[in-house]
Amino acid sequence: MNRFDDTLPADSREAILDAAIRLLLEKSSDAVSMAMIATEAHVSRRTVFNQFGSKEALFSAAMQRVWTRIPMTEITNDTNALHDPMGTLKQVGLAIMTFWLPQEAIDTARMVIRESTRYPKLSETYINRGKRPTLEALIAYMKQLQAADLVAIDDADLAARQFVGLINEPLVFYRVLGLAEIPHPERARRVVDEAVTMFFARYPLKRLSHHHKSPTQT
Repeated sequence: MNRFDDTLPADSREAILDAAIRLLLEKSSDAVSMAMIATEAHVSRRTVFNQFGSKEALFSAAMQRVWTRIPMTEITNDTNALHDPMGTLKQVGLAIMTFWLPQEAIDTARMVIRESTRYPKLSETYINRGKRPTLEALIAYMKQLQAADLVAIDDADLAARQFVGLINEPLVFYRVLGLAEIPHPERARRVVDEAVTMFFARYPLKRLSHHHKSPTQT
């Protein structure tokens, strides 16, 4: 059997994206070629070009794919999201925590920072097609809570960023700088619980539904 298997386009696309991310973590963007990605993914060079067209398009898709690991839209658009704000933010916090715990997520953030001057399109894509839509989904949810008069939020954009910051400051920042190890899962979950508690201390619930639970009960 030929090592380059072009018969499964969906599978080959995922393999190409995985290969692109692995190589970007190891080398500079200038040093990574489409041929290298094809070899790493065990597909033909033709398949890589058929799927993505250019290295820039491939890198863009790879950065966008990284952020699909946070199902922010699915969580905030759930039918129970407005009935249980505290439980929903707990889910959001756990999703953010789960995204950042693997070392690969930290290494990817470092790589984007490293490449930002050499290959600015990479960092722009990381923000514009990944981080920004994820944050905007949370901001939209905060606006829904505000419009429904469920939570005493006066600035949805600020409230969303504050909530994310309550999680990222203790779990992410120092790891990106190489000054901290992967936190124990129990410690990480406590960070999320405390973030939810602190958020609703600042932005109190105006009305409780029968679905409401405290963070420690979810």
